[in-house]
Amino acid sequence: MRWFKDKVRGQKPSKPAAERPKVSRSGKRFDTRLTDSVLGSVVDLSTDGARIVTRTEPTVRAGHVFEIAVACDDLRVFVLSRVAWTRKVDKDLWNIGLHFFDADARTRSDLEKLLDRCACGRELLPTSVEVEDLYAVLGISREATMDDIRTAFRRLARQYHPDHAPDEESSRHFARISKSYMVLRDESLRRRYDQLLKVA
Repeated sequence: MRWFKDKVRGQKPSKPAAERPKVSRSGKRFDTRLTDSVLGSVVDLSTDGARIVTRTEPTVRAGHVFEIAVACDDLRVFVLSRVAWTRKVDKDLWNIGLHFFDADARTRSDLEKLLDRCACGRELLPTSVEVEDLYAVLGISREATMDDIRTAFRRLARQYHPDHAPDEESSRHFARISKSYMVLRDESLRRRYDQLLKVA
């Protein structure tokens, strides 16, 4: 769990842009100019992250963490994202850079398959990008206490842990439960996530 906190807290929102470490996106990028999300229009998407354009000043800041679902047709991939940067590029135009920092090899592979399949040679990728409700993943309310969060995680972990449910679907669900718990159990990350939910 410590690696998660180190990664998320490695970039402080208060640093000037020139001092922030750059997050490079090496994966193939797919054109998604018609894909809208609660943050704005997704203009390109890759297995490493996404760039979003919005006409209003972003309500998120560098360091905000949340899970998003990238969906196309009947395919849906969940990935934990961090706002890497926000940048004003014109009088009324802002860019937001998202970094998919926790994606393991299987998640990257699933995301690449989704993007390859849905692109199908077309200029525009008909995907949707949604911010996921981490509270709903754990089956608790947004006013849940830390004890409620721990209790819900332990109950679900016993049910979906690969040792008790070795099928692939349970394994994927357990990964989502773990990601949700990692964010909600950390007061700082939970506060940032709650701020995002207010605008979602």
